[in-house]
Amino acid sequence: MATTKSAAGGKSAAKSPPPFPISAGSPFPDKYDIEAERIALKDLVELDDFDKVTIDARYPRYLELERREELLRSMQNQHAKRGGADAEVGSTEASIINFTLGNLTNEEEDAMLLHTRESSRLFMGRTVEPGRQGYGQSGAKKVGAALRAVWYLSGNDNPYADFALIEAASRISTLVRELEKAITEMEDRLGQLKKRGLTYSVLKADPPVRVGLGFRSPYGYSVVNLVSTFDYYVRVIKTMVRKDMLSDKEGYAEVYTQTRRCRSIFERVIWFQRYLLREEMRPLTRLDWLPTADEEARKRVQAAVALFGELPREVFNGQVMPRHSRRRLDLSEEELRLLDAVPLAGADQALEAATAALV
Repeated sequence: MATTKSAAGGKSAAKSPPPFPISAGSPFPDKYDIEAERIALKDLVELDDFDKVTIDARYPRYLELERREELLRSMQNQHAKRGGADAEVGSTEASIINFTLGNLTNEEEDAMLLHTRESSRLFMGRTVEPGRQGYGQSGAKKVGAALRAVWYLSGNDNPYADFALIEAASRISTLVRELEKAITEMEDRLGQLKKRGLTYSVLKADPPVRVGLGFRSPYGYSVVNLVSTFDYYVRVIKTMVRKDMLSDKEGYAEVYTQTRRCRSIFERVIWFQRYLLREEMRPLTRLDWLPTADEEARKRVQAAVALFGELPREVFNGQVMPRHSRRRLDLSEEELRLLDAVPLAGADQALEAATAALV
């Protein structure tokens, strides 16, 4: 118990406790605790007969509670109007900063120059000609839009959306590194010729085509980085063929191989988007794996495992995250323990029935 010195004789006297509950987190100078007082006066607060409230001995406390609640609402409104600005910032200045500042935009349109037909086709894609049979080819624009949709889906705590983003980013970055390595090796070969007096320049289009980008997610830009790298790779390959440093057959094989690798990444992204955004699968979240999940949630889990395979544990429990994610959910310690313990796959007789409608 805190004590104070008395004015006469310096004896200690007990300090009187405040006539209301207090809390260190209170917004009031005297630490008045609204929540604790509301609980203490719960019977009065919930009483329908106000006349009975007025004759209760705790009526003054009831009035003080209402006054404090009104004060708190006023403080919260003022805080919102000022956007949480420091007291040193004027209200008008704070309002201007908080409510008139626009969003960040590009100073100029994002664009990419393409020099080769191979990269142009990779960017545009190809649809099946009307009246003919066959398969289309997804282009970078379409894949960027698909990744944006999956990126938004990651905001719902969908673990397979996270997995799709992680896989796509990993495959793209791996292929970009390998293309850059191949480019460096070919440029080194061209550079060696300068020592013998031969200067060969890399082929370019005259003119190249300029395409606008305008992607609305970071993943769209990772896709065009791949296309741009592939475009330069093809230019160097064609240069090597033109200068008789590769045969026609060798040059074609190199370009064809890397084109297939790019398209493999693109079609995998479209495949993920196709199923993850189905109406039956869109509500999928990590909580669907918990024992408390309902029957519909269990069917979603069964369908997801059947379609996409078993999730890596480190992706499921959040140890490995996408480079960019809209996930903003915080799970409790108990939920995290449960998620770390639940099986991610297993035999289930209902599995085939759950996935039949999705195929």
